[in-house]
Amino acid sequence: MIQTRAMLARLSISQWTARKYDKSVSSEVEKAHAAHDAGRFNKLLVDKKLLDPIAKLAGEVRTYHYSVTLPWTDAGDRLLPSILFMDYTTKIRKYRDAFNQLVSDLIAKYPTEVQAARNRLGTMYVATDYPDVSELRSRFAIEIEFVPVPDAKDFRVDVSNEAAEEIKENITKSVEARQAQAVRDCYRRVHDVVSKIYERLSDEKAVFKDSLIKNASDLMSVLPGLNITNDPELTALHTEITAMLQVTPKQLRENFQARKATADAADAVLAKLSWTS
Repeated sequence: MIQTRAMLARLSISQWTARKYDKSVSSEVEKAHAAHDAGRFNKLLVDKKLLDPIAKLAGEVRTYHYSVTLPWTDAGDRLLPSILFMDYTTKIRKYRDAFNQLVSDLIAKYPTEVQAARNRLGTMYVATDYPDVSELRSRFAIEIEFVPVPDAKDFRVDVSNEAAEEIKENITKSVEARQAQAVRDCYRRVHDVVSKIYERLSDEKAVFKDSLIKNASDLMSVLPGLNITNDPELTALHTEITAMLQVTPKQLRENFQARKATADAADAVLAKLSWTS
């Protein structure tokens, strides 16, 4: 069972897409091409450049969220080890502040952009497509909800003892199955970053980015927290890979021996992870 305290984190990001289906134009295109159910024409209501920074930051938030949590349910709940909670909430708070600032920038430019759209969209411009500036902020949000991991011991419901025990057993089995999935995800992540290191460094002519090492280092920084069952094999892999990463990308590019030694070390780690591939 889970030996490290954890909770479930639900991330929700809402954004105004600034896209609007134009039924009239879609119909005109189909008539012009003698087509039927051929597609949908969506208008971009404001300049894409205003929305791109918000969308990019939202993507970064999701990437970070997935990097420090483990899969739990298909509904989107992710397991967040308590040891990572403070760092997680601090980072999400900073992301939310940056997100809100970008939304404020959009809102400040919004009235001018709506006026510009009259010329840009021509006859496709429809005033009612645009939400009032007073409600625009409500279209954007980053929300986090924390809920406890289900525990059969805390299960209470007014049913027969036999039925209650069956439900508790189902809860226990479900938690154990999801826990096993979370552990497998840790091994998969380790395999992914190490295999990339081996693939690039084992080819002495291959060019690689600094992110090759940084991505592995970032994973090693959170892996102890993600090791929710205190799996000794994961702990040993963390130690081995951390030692392997005590070399800079610059050294790997300039020193053939360092490059080969790191590639060999990665290959040795992969041999221990052959069952995950």
